[in-house]
Amino acid sequence: MTEDYINSYTTYEAQFSATIIQTDPIILSDTFDVRIDFAWNSSDLAKGNAAFLKIKYFVEDYLHQAIFTHKAATIDMMNVKNKIVVFPFVPTSDIIAMCLHSKLNAIADPHVEVIAVNIGSQITSPKMSYTYSDPTYPALPNLKDWVGTEKYYYDKPWWKRPTVETRDYEVDEKTDLTSPPKFDNILDKIDQLTMGELHIKEEGGEVVDINGWKPKIVKD
Repeated sequence: MTEDYINSYTTYEAQFSATIIQTDPIILSDTFDVRIDFAWNSSDLAKGNAAFLKIKYFVEDYLHQAIFTHKAATIDMMNVKNKIVVFPFVPTSDIIAMCLHSKLNAIADPHVEVIAVNIGSQITSPKMSYTYSDPTYPALPNLKDWVGTEKYYYDKPWWKRPTVETRDYEVDEKTDLTSPPKFDNILDKIDQLTMGELHIKEEGGEVVDINGWKPKIVKD
C-alpha cells in the first residue's frame, strides 16, 4: 500500500450476518453494517473492477452466515458446514475491523487500496461502530505466535493472504508442509471473469456462473 495521504476515495457499504462465538461460551447471532473506504490505484478499469468485486464477494457472500470464532473458543467447529472465520481474539468489532482491513487489502492489492474499514453491530445498544485505518496491525499476532511454530504452510497468517482462507491449521513434525490444505479459488475466477479470460463456455455459450455469482462492472 502507498504511504501517501489519500484525500479522494470511494465508499462501499454492505451488510452481513454472522454467528459469533464469545467467551464462557456464549453464542450470539448478529448482523453487521460495514463501510469500506478505498482508493482506486489502477488506471486499468478492468483490473480495478476485479479487485473491487473480489472485496464485494468476500464481504457479501463469503462472510455472510459464517461463524466467527476465536482460537481460545471451547466450542468444536469440526462438523459445522458453515464457513468458519477464526480470529486471533474474541471477535469484537475492533478485531473484526482490523482483520478485514488486512484481508481486503491482501485480496485487492495492488489495484485497490482499502483505507478504512468501519464495522457496527445492529443489535448493540447504544449503537456504536469501530473504524480501523492503520496500515500496520500491531494488535494482531505474528505468524509464529499465531500458529505456534516456525515451520508452516505459508509465511503469513490468513488475514494477510490474498485468498478466501479465514483460518489456519495445526501442524506437527509429521505434517507434510509441501501439501497445503485446498481452498476455493473463486477469487481467481472472479479476476479471470472480469478481465475477460473466463467468460465464454464455448461458441454460443453463456456467461460462466460462479456459484450463483456474476460480476457487475462499476465506474467511479
